[in-house]
Amino acid sequence: MAKQVGDNVVDGQTTILLGETTTPTAISNYAQLYPKSDDRVYFQDGSGDEHEIVEVDVEHGEFYVSANTTATAISSSTKSVAMEGFSSSHLQDFTFVSSLNGVITDTQDNGGTLRITDASHGLATGDLVTINGLSTAAQNATTAVTVINGNEFDCDDITFAASAETGTWQMGSYLLAPTGGAGTYLATMTSSATPAGTNKTFLVQLCINITAQADIKVERKYGAADIGSIGMIGLITLSDADRIWMSVQGLTDATNITFKHANLCLHRV
Repeated sequence: MAKQVGDNVVDGQTTILLGETTTPTAISNYAQLYPKSDDRVYFQDGSGDEHEIVEVDVEHGEFYVSANTTATAISSSTKSVAMEGFSSSHLQDFTFVSSLNGVITDTQDNGGTLRITDASHGLATGDLVTINGLSTAAQNATTAVTVINGNEFDCDDITFAASAETGTWQMGSYLLAPTGGAGTYLATMTSSATPAGTNKTFLVQLCINITAQADIKVERKYGAADIGSIGMIGLITLSDADRIWMSVQGLTDATNITFKHANLCLHRV
């Protein structure tokens, strides 16, 4: 039988009912324990500082690639390419979405927005892609898309500059933050990679939606075409339905790179 606060505790009692509330007014020299409408439990000390009580099954997500032999194609320097080919691993509330890619056969102007043609592209409105290989550098960027039909989509974040260009697009593997999952997360990424040439420098970044995170990135120069490791770690703030993925840039030139092993892990803190 459940008991409410203020009731006497009796033999056999197993639960206490706590009504959901908002952050209370602090009471000096007293601590307060309470749940809120976000289905989380909080502790407030006498100074009014609120602390979330972390659950054992706290939200987390992970994806990885192992023994990969497919290179990430870099078509131009300093342009982001979404990293593809990952598989899901440990997931608690997060959703893993596999990568997609395609070939751009035409570019058009849709009222100032870049429109892409790619037969049977498979994208959905709201998907995030990197555009690469177009002759006009300004049209190579990261963007959300609006699907026009099965063969065309608009690049919501890219201004049209030139028509009749060809190239490629990539939607990276990503983790989708759950409803009620807004908060702070520890993000860690490790990888072993090898470039197609020598003395080449690459930049890898964690991305949330279309924004590459300036504080979670790593740069490495590969002196030879061997396998070298890179890693990065940091705290990120997520909102519900955020998409978390990784991108790579070739800073030296358009040399390809193969991520043989890689792992991205998010854990709520």
